[in-house]
Parts: sequence; C-alpha cells; structure tokens
Amino acid sequence: LGPEPFDKTYNLSYFKGYIKGKNQMIKNLLMDQKFVSGLGNIYANEILYLSKIKPQKRIKKLKEAEIKKIIKFTKKVLKKAIILGGSSIKNFANSQGKKGTFQSNFKVYGRKGYKCYSSYCSGVVKKIVLGNRSSFFCPICQK
Repeated sequence: LGPEPFDKTYNLSYFKGYIKGKNQMIKNLLMDQKFVSGLGNIYANEILYLSKIKPQKRIKKLKEAEIKKIIKFTKKVLKKAIILGGSSIKNFANSQGKKGTFQSNFKVYGRKGYKCYSSYCSGVVKKIVLGNRSSFFCPICQK
C-alpha cells in the first residue's frame, strides 16, 4: 500500500517520482491503493473537482501546480469528511451506528445533470465511467 494522505511522505517529491514514466488517467491513479492508501471513489471525484482537473487527464500532462493542488485538496477533503463522519450513502454507518454527513457537501459526486456547484460557472455535471467506477465532473471548470 502507498502512504496515507496525511503522512508526510505523501508530498510533491513522492507524487512526481511515482508518476514518472506512467501514462494513466489521474482518477485511476488516485484510486490506486499502491499510490495512496484510503482514497475512495467519492473522495477522488471531489478532490479532482476542487483541483479543477478532469478525471480523464493523463498524469504525464500534469503540471507541478496541479499536483500541489491535488495533494492540498486530498488533505482538505479528507479532513472535512472525517469531521463530518464520512459519507452515508445507502446504509453506511460508523461503529457507533451514526451516519456521516459529508454527502451534503458533495460538489460533483452523484450530481449528474445538476448545475456546477461554482456560482461562476454555467456548466452541468457530467458522468463517465473510468476503471469501472462512476466519475463526475464539470466539463467547464475541470481541464
């Protein structure tokens, strides 16, 4: 398994070294537990939205500033999700039986056909399938 997102080894140097010579899509990389541990589909979608990077972008085309955004928003999204008890979709509950509330903060996940969350954007959230997982993104905000 790769480092956990809050581990100090999950940094720019690690990220750049890991992707060197690879050509996969960024969404698939974020879902790869060998790259970073514990990121699931929901969080990968939200991280990429906040980073303004489309899920199908090839990692060899990432700029250093984009990598920094991904690292920053990985930590930010997960911190907020932890505070809110995770995402309760269907029947998820924590060990005390409480449901999480992070799902009320989704910007793109599960929002196909809805207006982009950004008030400055006229885009509509689209859904595609990458690596057998649903990917949600704004075609205007995410490049």
